[in-house]
Amino acid sequence: MKKVLTLALLMTTTLFLVACNSKTDDSVISFAWWGTSDRNIATYQAIELFEQKYPQYTVKGEQSTWNGYQQSLNNKLNRGTEADVFQVNYNWIYSMYGKDYFMDLTDLGLDFSKYPADEHKPLTVDNKVLGLSISETGYIFYLNQKLYQDAGVSFDGGTRVLPKTWDELMTAGELINGQDASKYALGRLDAQQVAILMFSYLAQIHGKNVINDQNQLNFTQAQLVEGFNFITDLRSTGVLIPSNAIDTHLDGPTNPNWTSQKYGGVLQWNTAISEYQNTLPASANVVMAGMFQQQASQNIGMYKKVSMAYAVSRRVESSPAKKEAVKTFIEFMTTDPEAVSILGVDRGVSSNTTTQELLKDAVGKNFETSLEWQGHTVVQAMYNHQLTQDITLYIHPYYEHNTFRAIYEGPIESFLLNNINANEAANRIIQRFNTELARIMED
Repeated sequence: MKKVLTLALLMTTTLFLVACNSKTDDSVISFAWWGTSDRNIATYQAIELFEQKYPQYTVKGEQSTWNGYQQSLNNKLNRGTEADVFQVNYNWIYSMYGKDYFMDLTDLGLDFSKYPADEHKPLTVDNKVLGLSISETGYIFYLNQKLYQDAGVSFDGGTRVLPKTWDELMTAGELINGQDASKYALGRLDAQQVAILMFSYLAQIHGKNVINDQNQLNFTQAQLVEGFNFITDLRSTGVLIPSNAIDTHLDGPTNPNWTSQKYGGVLQWNTAISEYQNTLPASANVVMAGMFQQQASQNIGMYKKVSMAYAVSRRVESSPAKKEAVKTFIEFMTTDPEAVSILGVDRGVSSNTTTQELLKDAVGKNFETSLEWQGHTVVQAMYNHQLTQDITLYIHPYYEHNTFRAIYEGPIESFLLNNINANEAANRIIQRFNTELARIMED
């Protein structure tokens, strides 16, 4: 009798273990991303929907904030513990040796025909597509229209509130700051934002990218001084604060001068504007202002890049079952109608034609009126117009490299703190730009 009971117990236990392990490792997909709480909620909702539609799979979500995500991912890649699918910035494909750690996505059989022909070129190394573009992005200006209206800003005989040119922006700054010395047309920009502002301004004048095809600085010292002097003009006309030393808040969206509507605008990636919009009171009215110009009809000075991409661990290569699981998950996140509606434009506006149509047709939602979509439209239109003028302002893959960016952002930061003048700031950039760029590209 004991033997019978023991045998029955053993069989029951075995069946239980088989049931518990019916989902093999190949059917469990780990997915890592950074984002705000809004992005996290939407992503988990999409994951839950995926598991309902594909019960044979389980997704392990690994959410993170932006701060620390890059270093954490780099460490995991070195240890071989990265997620199966992970969100990346486009330049990480180069700085993280993506050709060694990221899977060639053409091996997954994904359909790239729905994207513009050149969109994945920056994500391709040694003929391997190492990331699937989620969206493209560019730095553009967004303004709190309420602050401008309250100050009585107007152009074209009172028919227009928002400035279109740099001169009009400075006119607005003088009016806003003249009425209240604590208010500015823009306010505080950090070194990263001022860098792209300067390089956009110089591109409008000189028609060239900050880094040329020979991977060298494309501006002379005199031209850099010209850019720094322009920043001085913006500070002296109430557009920017006179010194970043008077406002040491490092987080723009939560800066009390922004949230209390003393700062009238921001230069930001069109994919990240919601972070600023969400911290303002209901009385505010954030609007997309594009890129200010030398003349209103100029329509140049727009740098762009792939905003973020989905990369896949090379571990996936060894298992046909895991490859199928990952392909199914990525296609779901990018082209399933319900998933696309849930995820919206928080990661930007996809250039995938199927995804765009799904976003336009989403029931009960109008993504085309969002600040992200409006910005996306302007970024693409301006960038494409520049190409007709033989101006290519695609952001260099090492421009935002953590080590290299200090070469130009460091002097800009010192300039913004009034610790050095324009000539010294330009000289410091010139001295190390080319040698440091060459060094990190060779590492």
